[in-house]
Amino acid sequence: MVAEDKEMELIVRELTPKDRRYKYRSFYAMAQVSRSEAKYPDRLWVRLGRGQLQEKPWSIKIIKEIDKLPKG
Repeated sequence: MVAEDKEMELIVRELTPKDRRYKYRSFYAMAQVSRSEAKYPDRLWVRLGRGQLQEKPWSIKIIKEIDKLPKG
């Protein structure tokens, strides 16, 4: 299960990216999440390991995006 209100590294999939040529955008981020929909500024729809969508949205606060690609 996800640790709530603790800073952790996650893979986030944004379903409405700024560049509309793409359906979605995935990125690594340091973030905090909460089961409370109102605690953090952005809404997060959680899916379990086999793709089952949780009934209620959570909230997420992105602290920073992480660049995982090697430089070079």
